[in-house]
Amino acid sequence: MDFKSANLVYFTGTGGTARVADAFERSFMKRSVSVLRTEIKGVADSMVFGDLLVLLFPVYAFNAPKPIEEWLKKIQPVNGRPAVVVSVSGGGEISPNTACRSATIRHLEKKGYDVIYEKMVVMPSNFMIGFDESLCAMVLHATPVIVEKVVVEMMEGERHRTEPYGIDRIASKLAYFEVFGGRFFGRHLKVNDKCVNCGWCEKLCPRDNIRIIDGKHIFGNDCVICLRCIYGCPQKAIEPGVGKFMVLPEGYNLSKVENRMDHLTVYPRISQATGHASLRGVRAYLIESNCFEV
Repeated sequence: MDFKSANLVYFTGTGGTARVADAFERSFMKRSVSVLRTEIKGVADSMVFGDLLVLLFPVYAFNAPKPIEEWLKKIQPVNGRPAVVVSVSGGGEISPNTACRSATIRHLEKKGYDVIYEKMVVMPSNFMIGFDESLCAMVLHATPVIVEKVVVEMMEGERHRTEPYGIDRIASKLAYFEVFGGRFFGRHLKVNDKCVNCGWCEKLCPRDNIRIIDGKHIFGNDCVICLRCIYGCPQKAIEPGVGKFMVLPEGYNLSKVENRMDHLTVYPRISQATGHASLRGVRAYLIESNCFEV
């Protein structure tokens, strides 16, 4: 397909989806495809430009996060404009996430889009169970390779759609957990005595859900559990009051992970790095990249 321009629209919490958008931008620009990026945050612009829409999001509660749903409701109908839907997770294309793109695709098709390609991309996990340094580095090296493959196939006219497991279609309908669970989680965030009232959280919350009034932090009802405030606070001053099991005790800083991976020159075999059963989706992803010994 002869795309001249692409609009990358994405929601990102702790940065993983933004990095995937970076990889798409680089791959498109190599092919002289102009790129416009739209990050969904606060009151996001619903305008869509370009020949191709690429919609990217992290998987929350087996589905796209609430900001994606809100954005989709606002976009104008089109007549057959091609679109690509990319989900991002730490687990890969495994149950219960195989239907995570289904609702988003339905919304786009109702608006007249032709969804020509869908893909799950893996980034280091920031939820419940983290990756060790070697696995983080392997995933970060593999992702640009996978994205390049996706772009090549799209440009050559290949269509790629998947069929979710039936049980996962049911799981994806449980996305209401994010709405109600997010409100509950967000309202119970705590600020400890490390806080210096720098205002970082208020400025950087993608939902505009944090206000600092007279030195007091006010958490609203629009939290989607993206964890940006907890992991990103420079003073590590924000803590969960509930759902502590979801937050990695060691924290999560993707920039630091990227800096450390620059020093790794030897990688384990994929079978060694992904031996745990929960990493079978990551294993398949690394094998697909063809970057490492199996």
